[in-house]
Order: sequence, then structure tokens, then C-alpha cells
Amino acid sequence: MNKKFQERLNSIKRKYMKYQELMKQMRSGQPANIYLFTGPEEYIAKMMEKQLIQTVIPEGLNQLNVMYFKNKDFEIGEVIASCRQLPMMSEHRVVVLREETGLCHSSDTKTADAFCAYLENPEPSTILIVHDSKPDKRKKVYKTLKKVAAVVDYEKLNMVELENWIAMRFKRAHKKIGTRTLRNLIERTRYLTSDACDMAMIDNRVAQLIDYLGAEELVQHQDVAEVVPDAVDDNIFKMIDHALGGNMAGAIEMLGRFYLQGESPFGVFGLLAGQIRTMMQVCLLSHRRMPVNMIAKKVGRPVFVVKKMADRSRKYGFNKLRGLMIALGDLDLSMKTGAIDPELGIELFMMRLA
Repeated sequence: MNKKFQERLNSIKRKYMKYQELMKQMRSGQPANIYLFTGPEEYIAKMMEKQLIQTVIPEGLNQLNVMYFKNKDFEIGEVIASCRQLPMMSEHRVVVLREETGLCHSSDTKTADAFCAYLENPEPSTILIVHDSKPDKRKKVYKTLKKVAAVVDYEKLNMVELENWIAMRFKRAHKKIGTRTLRNLIERTRYLTSDACDMAMIDNRVAQLIDYLGAEELVQHQDVAEVVPDAVDDNIFKMIDHALGGNMAGAIEMLGRFYLQGESPFGVFGLLAGQIRTMMQVCLLSHRRMPVNMIAKKVGRPVFVVKKMADRSRKYGFNKLRGLMIALGDLDLSMKTGAIDPELGIELFMMRLA
């Protein structure tokens, strides 16, 4: 491979990284001059920002060498002046631009031009951290940052990363958790399937479990069940499972519980339709001998959830699932036109599952 091309490739690799690579870079003592923190996991981004500051600024000197810009009422001249300021009793100075400043999305040409001019010629002793979870790739500021900054992408963690993160949290608290219990915890949090759950919520759940355990060392399945309630759509899956398995009393009891928790009949209907539709997709793709991990990507569910759905869909068959989808379409029309009471319609549909 051409040497210059290899150097360019290595440079690109250094510029785009995940938080684990940023940690390695910090340990090496060679931080970048400018960072762009992107992606939905702002909780991890702020953790890494804090760790980076602790790495490059001597203890007790933050007030002299760290500057934050947190809202829109700033002057670009003030930002640049802060970046140009030399560190005091420290090798580095850190300037943090929070997303709330709106600087990366600014439509003011003078502001964007002035900021980009600094980015093209930054102060060597200043480490600039720019937060922008959803960058507008059409903007001049983003294009310049992409060219000059180390871009750290804080995407949601995958299954392995999440397992390692949670296990480490328990280990630091001198607690242990088995693989099955850990996966049950992950499934209950809905982190892998819901954009509403982030790592701040995960850490909060882990902290609650640690408090709940007290002096106990091992996290048990029952502990997780007590502290982390099942998500509504998980319980929908269980309700369908009860009904398809002939346990109609259990299914109707769970349906009643949804209503008591404030779920509307139309909300339950939507979740029912979504679960059965996904089971149909899993059934069809499994029949085509598609690997489970590929099916998981296609339907947007974790592998362990898809495995469960594949087992159920094999048991009940594609034709039955297709018939249920047709019945759901008829029920949807009947509920919307007032031809049937929604609660009664869903109960009758549940009976049809058996």
C-alpha cells in the first residue's frame, strides 16, 4: 500500500472514533486540538468531556483553565478570545461549547465565518470541545469541523458494549450479576429497542439495584423484577403468548392491568398490531434461512428478542399470523367507525388468538 495513502488512512481513523478510542487517546497523553462530540448519547459525551478535562488540567486549576459556553446569549468574539487565551500553570486550556449555544447551526454568516477562521488556525494550547448531537452537514461550521476536528461519535451502545458497561458498574460496587440476569435487565430497560432510553437511565437503574441489594453481593432475577418494571410492549408480547398458548385467563388479566395503568384500547391495539407484524416478518425471514443477527437488524430488534419471536412464529406458523393481521385490520376499521366498542373488540380478538 502507498505510504502516503496509508498515512492519510491512519489520519482519517484518528479523526473518527468511538468513546473507547478517545479513552485510549487520553491515556496516550496526546489529545486532539479540537473535538466534535456527536450522536444521541449525550450522557456519555459529558462523562468523556469531564474525563478529558481531568486528564489535561491539573487538579485545582479548572477555574483558571476551563471555560463553558452553555446558551445562546454569547458573542463569537468572546468565544474566540477565550480560545486564544493562554493556559495558567497548565499545559492546556479547555473551552467547551454546549449544543445549547446553537453555534454549529448558526445562520449568521459573520458568526460562522469568524468561528471557522479560528478552527482553521486554532490556538495550540487550547483544547476545544464542540457538542452537536445532530449536526447539520450542510452548514459551513460542520464542514470545517469535519476537516479539522477529531469526531467522536456517541451512538447508542450495542449489546456487547452495554453488557460490559453494566457489568463494570456492578463490579465497581462490589456486586455480581449473571449473564441471564444481565440480559433480563437489559430487556426490561428497552435500551436496545427504544430511543427514549439512554445511558443516563441505565446508570440510574443500576444505582437503584445497588441500593436495593444493600449488603447482598449477587444480583438475582427477582431483584431485577422488583426494581425494573416490564415495559408495556414487553407485557404485550407476554399477553399474546398467554393467549396463543391457551391461557386466556392470564391474557385477559394482563389486558385489564394495561387499562388500570392508563393505557387506552387504541394504545393496546397499536402495540398488539406491532408485535404480531414483527412476528410475521421474523417468521418469513426465518423461513428464508436468514441468520438471526441479520433478521434483528432488518426488524430493528435485539437478537435475543428475535430468537424468542422466531420460536413463537415457528410454533404458530405464518398462515395463522397472517390471518391475525387481517383480523386486526378488520378490527381497526370497526373501532374507528364505532361499529364495536374498542375494549370489547380487543377482548374478542384476544379470544380469537387461542
